Amino acid sequence: MTRGVLPLPVPVNPAPLNLAPKVSEPVTESAPSAPALEDLSREDLIVEINNALTGLKQFSAKFSQMDQSGQTVTGQLMVLRPGRLRFDYNPPSALKIIADGNNVAVIDQRLGTKDLYSIGLTPLKFLLSRSIDLNKEFKLGDIQIEKDRVALEAEDKATFGGSSQIILNFDRKTLLLKGWAVTDPQGYSVTVKLTQIDTKHELDLMNFVVPDTVTPIK
Repeated sequence: MTRGVLPLPVPVNPAPLNLAPKVSEPVTESAPSAPALEDLSREDLIVEINNALTGLKQFSAKFSQMDQSGQTVTGQLMVLRPGRLRFDYNPPSALKIIADGNNVAVIDQRLGTKDLYSIGLTPLKFLLSRSIDLNKEFKLGDIQIEKDRVALEAEDKATFGGSSQIILNFDRKTLLLKGWAVTDPQGYSVTVKLTQIDTKHELDLMNFVVPDTVTPIK
């Protein structure tokens, strides 16, 4: 609602005239504001998203992961580019996922198992690249601009077992990565949401060392 401007009351005693010469105020030009995301072309918006991801050199966050049946697990995530990533799942899950720069290890501490995969065959390899180019990593699809998020659809044909469908979710104001949804070649879907994202504190390289052996926990 637009508010009207109230008139000033008439002073009882008129104020004395100021006869000093007026000094003109310097005219400053304000910097042009950045265009709204809706005003950007699709290509320019992809460039902005790509730049935001490129600037995300390292971060830690809390995550929640929900599968297609609605089951949810939580944990902590650390990413240090290039090549390093770590998911620590909260109990009762006993999983850890660690990328050490060469491979991705899926560790089940309850079973005492460790499975290794090539980073290049995982749908999150774009997060671990030294330089990020979404147009090269994926076949890009629709971009949805909503109130609180920007969602980018993509297809990754180089994942293990075939093509994966991915939706990357970004903060509407900052384009900070807020999560993703992945449907693997077998049709299994997982949605990950990130909270308490910390991009300031440096991460220790020792967090990304894959153990030689895994001892089952009891």
